[in-house]
Amino acid sequence: MLSTSFSIYHLEFYLLIVVRIIGVVAVAPFYGMRGVPARIRVGLGLCIALVVATSMEYTPLEYTTIIGYSLLIVKELLLGLSVGFAANLCLTIINLSGMFIDREIGFSMVTAFDATTNATTTVSADFYNYAVMLTMLCSNMHHFILSAICDTFQVIPVGGVVFDTASIYDLLMVLMQEYFVIAFRIALPIFISITLCNVVLGIMAKTAPQMNMFSVGIELKLILGLLIMVLMISYLPNVADLIQRITEKLVVDLLQTMY
Repeated sequence: MLSTSFSIYHLEFYLLIVVRIIGVVAVAPFYGMRGVPARIRVGLGLCIALVVATSMEYTPLEYTTIIGYSLLIVKELLLGLSVGFAANLCLTIINLSGMFIDREIGFSMVTAFDATTNATTTVSADFYNYAVMLTMLCSNMHHFILSAICDTFQVIPVGGVVFDTASIYDLLMVLMQEYFVIAFRIALPIFISITLCNVVLGIMAKTAPQMNMFSVGIELKLILGLLIMVLMISYLPNVADLIQRITEKLVVDLLQTMY
């Protein structure tokens, strides 16, 4: 807790808390979006750090020189950025599934600028991204991020970050495998529908060669794809719940590789 005998050592201790929390807030979903002003992010990080600091007991830091303390700051910053990036990475699964859908229905050439990520995305990816994020906000995903920030200090003490590179590498490899599988599973109804549509168009092209199946197929796949997307809207809460569970598991597994 905050001590009345405040010294430079307490300041160094609390500075590490601030660095870890601001690292998470800077890149975490919802809080780290480009639409959120930098002053708001820094102010939110300082407020959370103040709350965390008042609930923690001061423990002396183990370092010898200014270089040692700088390494502690870098480790705390890397921990915060890793947790925030891991949570943000799970949300990009929605963007990938939306790109799969747009490629099937013919929207891959239609792109839009996403101000939240400062990148160009396809129309369906943008729609699914905002829809899932809104659903996750309703399910208090932003509260989980704040609680995860505070819980990291119970699992990993201030200045006690130890990176297990082998475990982190294995975790990233497993994540990359599941990343594409989950994105494809989300887009699977569209993929199956368009595949069946292509089979039907192929059969019709053989039985009625006088018809221009190319122009008919473009319009038919677009209408069918949009119809399936409308039917899939009711399953978006399930998708948001899946992404949230993946995010929580990834953050926990990542923290286990740092102590």
